[in-house]
Amino acid sequence: MPDEQVQPTIEELQAKNEELLNNWKRAVADLDNFKKRKEAERAELFSMIQEMTAVRLLPSLQSLEQVLKFAPNDEKYKDWLDGLKATILQLEKAMEELGLKKIATVGAKFDHSLHEAVEHQEGDGDTVIREVQPGFTLHDKVIIPAKVVVGREIKD
Repeated sequence: MPDEQVQPTIEELQAKNEELLNNWKRAVADLDNFKKRKEAERAELFSMIQEMTAVRLLPSLQSLEQVLKFAPNDEKYKDWLDGLKATILQLEKAMEELGLKKIATVGAKFDHSLHEAVEHQEGDGDTVIREVQPGFTLHDKVIIPAKVVVGREIKD
């Protein structure tokens, strides 16, 4: 008789053990999924912060480049211009470290996903012949398309 009472107890314990083991496995899987989800959210947030930083700094970089284009070619401004060029290079390097890259323009085949045609002129068909404003990508995502002049074959 005692063996009959022990047997159901062993079976009950094995069932309870199986239930606890399954619950533990589920909890471990849930924790792993939570960690993966949080890591993906963190990576997405970091990417958004990089993009926001780049978008906010780009106008300053472009303004400095415009100043450089129209700077007087006079010896008395040489030191000032050298400082401006160094500042632009420093800002460009910081932007590159964020993952920002200029879009290739002059001589490149026109690509509507990278370039915005602002004008057409006589030239090689569908080839960018002049850059009006540079465009930029951040980790291969276009954040500002390049404004360009595109060549068009003129038929007589």
